[in-house]
Amino acid sequence: MTFSTHTPEETKQLAVQLASSLQGGEILALEGDLGSGKTTFVQGLGEALGVKAYVRSPSFTLMNIYHTSHPTIHFLVHLDCYRLGPLCDLQGLELEEWLHRSDVIIVIEWPPHHLLNKNVSISIIFEMINAQTRNISLPLSP
Repeated sequence: MTFSTHTPEETKQLAVQLASSLQGGEILALEGDLGSGKTTFVQGLGEALGVKAYVRSPSFTLMNIYHTSHPTIHFLVHLDCYRLGPLCDLQGLELEEWLHRSDVIIVIEWPPHHLLNKNVSISIIFEMINAQTRNISLPLSP
């Protein structure tokens, strides 16, 4: 389903709605152009899961790990593969220790295509319509 948001707050609220359906162990792939709302969406996920730290884009660090106060999801792992390119190898990021854990949500911005086919639970597509409007396609009922 595609949703239109017009403010960062609306984008975050959409993430809060999705967070209520997460159980832990999911890998979310976020695809879209620069500035289309991906990190803002992850900030909303972080808020919904009880992350106390400010959720930043991991463009330069490649991976940020946040503790949550959620009763069953204890970590939000946020990756950005933009600088690594489509064939990036996630081995060097020590992602393996986070995979398949039921107390973790992994969110990958600019996911490598080889990862999309086998590990991703939820794919979310972001499209910038204009300076205010974003279309966000995700598996969520209104």
